[in-house]
Amino acid sequence: MNTGNCACFAVRLMLGASLAAIGGTAFANDAPADGAEQQATDDQGQLEQIVVTAQKVEQNLQDVPLAISAISADKVEKLGIRDAKDLSGLAPNVTIVQGTTNANAAVISIRGIPTPATETFGLDTANGLYIDGVFIARSGGSALDVTDIERVEVLRGPQGTLFGRNTTGGGIAFISRAPSKQFRLTAQGGYGNYNAFNGRITLDPGEIAGIATSFTYSHRQRNGIVDNLNEPDDSRDPGAQNTDSFRVAAKADIGGTGSIQYIFDWSRTDASPINFQLTNVAPGGVRPPVTVNGVPVVVTQQAPVAPFLQTVNFLDPRCAALATPNREWRKTVCNDINSRSTDKAWGHNVQVQNDFGAFHLKSTTGYRFWNNDSVTDLDGIGAFTAPRFTNATLFNGMPVGLLQFIPSIPANFRPFIAASPVPTVQQNLFDTNNRRRHKQFSQEVEIGNETDNLDWVLGAFYFWEKGSEYNPQNSGFVLDTNGIFLGNFGPLGPSFVAANPARYRLVQTLSVLDYTATAESTAVYGQATFYPGGKDSGLRLTAGGRYTWDNKSMVRRQNGAAPLATPEQGRSSFSKFTWNLMVGYDVTDNVNVYGRIATGYRSGGFNAQDPSVAGVLPSFKSENVTSYEVGLKSELFDRRVRFNLAGYYNEYKDLALAVPITNLAPGTFATKITNAGKVTYTGVEAELTAVLTDNFTFEANAGYVDIKYKEFLAGLPVAAGQPLVNIAQFATPGYTSPFTANLAMNAQFPLGDNGMRLTGRVSYAYEDGKYSFSNVLASPFNEAIKGENRNIVDAQVAIDRIPLAGSEAMVRFWVKNLTDENNLVRAIDFGALGYGGGYYADPRTYGVTVGVKF
Repeated sequence: MNTGNCACFAVRLMLGASLAAIGGTAFANDAPADGAEQQATDDQGQLEQIVVTAQKVEQNLQDVPLAISAISADKVEKLGIRDAKDLSGLAPNVTIVQGTTNANAAVISIRGIPTPATETFGLDTANGLYIDGVFIARSGGSALDVTDIERVEVLRGPQGTLFGRNTTGGGIAFISRAPSKQFRLTAQGGYGNYNAFNGRITLDPGEIAGIATSFTYSHRQRNGIVDNLNEPDDSRDPGAQNTDSFRVAAKADIGGTGSIQYIFDWSRTDASPINFQLTNVAPGGVRPPVTVNGVPVVVTQQAPVAPFLQTVNFLDPRCAALATPNREWRKTVCNDINSRSTDKAWGHNVQVQNDFGAFHLKSTTGYRFWNNDSVTDLDGIGAFTAPRFTNATLFNGMPVGLLQFIPSIPANFRPFIAASPVPTVQQNLFDTNNRRRHKQFSQEVEIGNETDNLDWVLGAFYFWEKGSEYNPQNSGFVLDTNGIFLGNFGPLGPSFVAANPARYRLVQTLSVLDYTATAESTAVYGQATFYPGGKDSGLRLTAGGRYTWDNKSMVRRQNGAAPLATPEQGRSSFSKFTWNLMVGYDVTDNVNVYGRIATGYRSGGFNAQDPSVAGVLPSFKSENVTSYEVGLKSELFDRRVRFNLAGYYNEYKDLALAVPITNLAPGTFATKITNAGKVTYTGVEAELTAVLTDNFTFEANAGYVDIKYKEFLAGLPVAAGQPLVNIAQFATPGYTSPFTANLAMNAQFPLGDNGMRLTGRVSYAYEDGKYSFSNVLASPFNEAIKGENRNIVDAQVAIDRIPLAGSEAMVRFWVKNLTDENNLVRAIDFGALGYGGGYYADPRTYGVTVGVKF
């Protein structure tokens, strides 16, 4: 099939449907009416009934045959959820690790499948992120400070039918509150340690000329969480952040039964990203090949950084002690480069909804931009001066008596070379800066209807994105020059070694990665749920399918020290049919079971650092998953206890992973995308919410996933021309906690008859430590830099619904990471560069928030 014609047809279809939507009558607003926000126990001591739209129709959470966690607006406000990073631990088998070079990015892992650890434009995410129905292609562009969140839906498992490609792990959907038709004003501000303060105000003027509007402005900032000795300004220390955001939404009813809504949001974040801390350095020496299934496999050779650092002179003497590798979190660091990042994100969202009687129609259009500029220190030890290696100065400082045996050195030059010192260089181990530009457009149209016997939806989706990256890197590669003399000068080698004035010398490597990537995706889909005996019969049968066409391209202008004379290019197309079958049955009115078989697919693409073949960039393949899931959902004791359980088995083929390259030229570090082969994920998840009394509510969830690599074709044979070797026995899942758990106790006590109350919450979250790389052959420090098990306690106490001149106020005291755990949560093994280190989670933070509602 001609994918270009298909894409054009789909675009015409969707644009036409959008115009038809504007011209007809519309159906009701998705969001609940004003005042519909409920507390967990407001409904006469029962748990609130949660409505979700995970299947493109409004359904009770308990009726959906999927593993879904829903977080209400009240909980979002109480927990201070600002973006996806704040959701870590709130759903089983869902962990989220903060970004490294910019403040908004995150690595989201659902059921063991993480999003990319870097914001490369050649590799798509594996967990879909949606804001009001618009797919966010890059996590760095997902600032949500001003989103007035109505609820958050976390969908676990592949969502390849209704939500499309790149949801092989799952999806997270943020749904915002619609503008109010009545006057509404909310404001809050807060202050905390590290000189953190924030303010936010939302104004809904009410319906004017048939249009309801909402305006929100948000500001938050804090100082750094560690002290950089080379930075006198605390507001520029690592961990510092300053964010301003603005959002406007407007909504008008059409014909009394529908609406058109427009949302514009803008955000800017200036931050000093979290600090990289050096934890491991290599002693040098040869690492022999590892034999796997009788085949010798290349392993990464590490530069001798440990002995080298003993010989350098630090520009700031205070940095010398901080250059010693340390696994314990440091409150004081010594960065010669003040890491900075600026993220700007803005976008438009238009939603049109109509009800034509026999069916309803919804059109969602999104157009978003993200700019990121950053400079990053990636060694954490400060600048130093050290001997510099060049071929021309290899023999500097050697005795004339030895130089006479080098025929290429004329006799009259020997005294000069012998008297010349080894040159020095002012350098660090690694720093980088980046300029990223990204824009995306999406259009989705869906039609559907619900009757007593059948719910159905049909849809078409179009997506386009373009991203560019300009990434200069400055690294220092430590070279043991004794190896040169012993390996190339025969019996003279030991004499040169004995006379060597500088054994360890630094090779300064300056390189630039410069490329542009584009992607275009078109899909059509449909799903239907049949109720054989009507919706009250208790039996639900669901079938759905989606066909997706993807076109990818990349143009690379530089990948090294000099620009390419002729840019390298790559183009590739991918397509896939994904489907799901589900059955649900009500055992009783309050207990139901379900089964699900679903498939998912993540599009292939290009790795910007892969070597080209005759000027053509090679692509990697798509990954595919088949998921089998069974579950139970129940509400017991007059809806005072909700208990949900799910078990799943996922089988991946050609799982796409970023793997460090083991045969690079000395002095370089890069990764390539490898299709790992076959990997299975077996897991179980449980969620419990219980109203214990009128005053106490208990929440708990737990998840466990067992990951087995059956085939991991990433081993590079020593013999040239041989196929890759299966190194599954060495494979480790990256950015995944095998076991997660979360417990929380909520309390509320009335303070009189005017509605004022005292509330409190204490929660405990646990996450197993995470690997950051996929195998120890390519990443020698993979075990040593594995993240630590996390035990996080958060607490808060508040007085809310305080009567205040016709309005209400609240005051909340909160603390996060109460026990001040200093956990290593993310790491980098720089492979051949000979060192590794990582990033630590925030220490204890606390503060007070006050707010008012009119």
